Amino acid sequence: MSITLGVLLDSLGADLVRPLALPRGRDVPIGSPCIHDPDQTGTGLADAVLLVAGRPTAGMLDWAADHQAAAVVVRAAADPLVEAAGRAGVALLRCSTEVGWGELYTLIDTLLALTGPVQEGASADLFELANDLAVRTGGAVAIEDLSMRVLAYSTIPGQEVDDMRRDGILGRRVPDHPSHVEEYAMVLRSETAVWSREPRETLPRLAIAVRDRGQALGSIWVVAGEQPLASNAADVLAEGARLAAPYLARFNLAANNDRRIRAERLSRLLRGGEPTRELGDSFGLAPHAPLTVIVVGKADGAAANSAAAYTGDLLRAGLAAYRLRAAAGSHGAHAVAVVGAAADGPVLESIITTVLARATDQFGGEWRAGISRPLHDLSDVPTGLAQAQQALDVVCMISGSFGKGTIGRHDQLAASLFLIDTFQAMRFRPSLEGEPLSIVSDHDARHGTDYVRTLRCWIAAGYDIPRAAEALVLHANTLRHRLRRLSEVIDLDDQDLRLALALQLRLQEFSTKPDE
Repeated sequence: MSITLGVLLDSLGADLVRPLALPRGRDVPIGSPCIHDPDQTGTGLADAVLLVAGRPTAGMLDWAADHQAAAVVVRAAADPLVEAAGRAGVALLRCSTEVGWGELYTLIDTLLALTGPVQEGASADLFELANDLAVRTGGAVAIEDLSMRVLAYSTIPGQEVDDMRRDGILGRRVPDHPSHVEEYAMVLRSETAVWSREPRETLPRLAIAVRDRGQALGSIWVVAGEQPLASNAADVLAEGARLAAPYLARFNLAANNDRRIRAERLSRLLRGGEPTRELGDSFGLAPHAPLTVIVVGKADGAAANSAAAYTGDLLRAGLAAYRLRAAAGSHGAHAVAVVGAAADGPVLESIITTVLARATDQFGGEWRAGISRPLHDLSDVPTGLAQAQQALDVVCMISGSFGKGTIGRHDQLAASLFLIDTFQAMRFRPSLEGEPLSIVSDHDARHGTDYVRTLRCWIAAGYDIPRAAEALVLHANTLRHRLRRLSEVIDLDDQDLRLALALQLRLQEFSTKPDE
């Protein structure tokens, strides 16, 4: 299977390389990348992807076409150059300024590694390797990376497959299923091929991890239909994993480079203070369309950066599955996404709920999310990040404090945010523990009364005596009598005094938060 311009563009993505002219379409086969040297003779350029660091000219495009280059890659191009590429019949691509020519060379070379020979005696490409393994094991084969992307698959006629296999090939990614986390973990933990029989509604699979010097790079899966697999199928897969390792090692290099570039762009977008139109354009975000910032983190704040990166990938994959434009990744110990959609959509909440569940399954603990108020311009992203972080802080607080649920929306947390600001302002001031509350607590200490707890329940019940009495396990008349006695200690008819007592009691609950 040869690599075409279309595969190159789809694999690298529009944020790295964009087509300016495709006079022969997307199905033109491509060869090795080549950095253009004005003094080169032009030999060996058939099907090459020519990387032009200087200022290209129409004559250079004609020269590239004469030497049968498949494409020319430039930093920028005016309309006359685009027209010249069309006349010359050579593709013209634009490379982002954020990726160096050496990096782009490596990315293209890595992509070609999926279809080029790696070592003597090995299959010519991953697809041929998949077919070879399918013939020898007797079942349909798929080769995947660690993100469950299908890199290659067998095409042997007559081999039995199921819906998950079909959907994985069509979408080039294994469909989500609750059982995947444990099943993939089991495969990656094992040094040999193991059977996977989940999900129950699918056919069983024999799977093996692909490793390079002990590091997991991906996995190979073979479907077992009505006909049993070959008796030596496990040994065949072990050999296949060894042959696939060089391909996947180089492919992971490209994936890591792509993640780094995206992370740098996301960080710049979150910081603000520079033109955002080009940054937004690289993620498909329109400059004046509705935007939402999401921050996901572990409730105790102890998530490792690797966990945040993985969760950021989950967030990006979930948003992409619903065709939502977004810049997603990790930011410190949190996963972050800037989404080109309004914050109040049920789809967005469903995606976040799924991500929280998968992060919890993968890393344990409790994972929460904060959502910003609706934003209207890319320049508002830093403000949205602060809002989403504040909302996350609220829902991460311990039970009995200000925390509510697992997903917090900034525009629904005004009261909690006010109380937090008040606490931060008063946390080291003696008035937080002083009068009027100290008068009541001192009376309890001297006389053995229970007036502080009585006040707490009465205020929490909205001053409703029957509700407060139920919480205190008292008769309502008993509570009324207690409040009359308490009024001899402090003036409960004073509205300002009631407000001060309520605020002191509420903020004292927050002061029990462990990290405070």
